[in-house]
Amino acid sequence: AAEALPAGPLQGGDVADLCAGFQTAAAETLVDRTQNAIDIFTAEHGQARTLVIAGGVAANGALREKLGRLADVNGFQLIAPPQRLCTDNGAMIAWAGIERIKALGMDGATDGLDFKPRPRWPLDPDATAAPFAGVKA
Repeated sequence: AAEALPAGPLQGGDVADLCAGFQTAAAETLVDRTQNAIDIFTAEHGQARTLVIAGGVAANGALREKLGRLADVNGFQLIAPPQRLCTDNGAMIAWAGIERIKALGMDGATDGLDFKPRPRWPLDPDATAAPFAGVKA
């Protein structure tokens, strides 16, 4: 049940309660959406049994635990990098840039500024697009 916040500054444990409530609601939403994705994936591809989480989301211990339980219930193995390696997207984008330069050299890895935005940027410019990459359900 929703409660109205008191007028004025939050007192005592109100901030902690508000943060805990937000984390719980966000985690429940992500678990629900992940269950939907597992159901769709299982119906279409049945055999694979791996759930991978990464990035800043994977740094959240409570979410890791909830997704781990979800994976177990569905017969999936949860794979996640060590929490110390789960950082924000900026660091991951920079790392992808490093890998691209290592793979293609400085000259081959520069694209200029006349490219179209892509939600999934391959390290290899000749790679075929991944199915459903960038498609919102």
